[in-house]
Amino acid sequence: MDKHQYRIDLNGHLADCEMNFRRLQKLLPADAAAGDCLRFAVAANAVELRIKERAPYTTMIELCLEKPLFAELPVPSLQVRIYHDASLAEVMGARGLRPVKPRYTYPNVAMYHRDEKAQQNRYLGEWLSLCLSHGRSLDNPLNILEI
Repeated sequence: MDKHQYRIDLNGHLADCEMNFRRLQKLLPADAAAGDCLRFAVAANAVELRIKERAPYTTMIELCLEKPLFAELPVPSLQVRIYHDASLAEVMGARGLRPVKPRYTYPNVAMYHRDEKAQQNRYLGEWLSLCLSHGRSLDNPLNILEI
């Protein structure tokens, strides 16, 4: 076996997913339903959390910026599944892509990194942390995050 082969850090992955779940709990109201959209102003942009589907044990949301960071780039978007029974939130796709695999051989046709899924979950955590620390609710008339 190749000693340089990429290995999934399962404990790290679960820790990221658990922290993302906790962050989302602080941002999403308990009574949020499918079709709801919450917006948070962050600097000169806004982050939108759209609830795509809601089931007893899972919720699917889409997290995206209101406008692109640069005119040449597409608007970043993450599809996230929340597992209420396991207290985890995991990125299922980005920018409308199909779900990513836990790991990839490198190089590959799509040029995914070996740890693409782990990077996307860390990226989600950074977005959520930014909303919690510097965000201002655009849906709450007092502009206060209800934590």
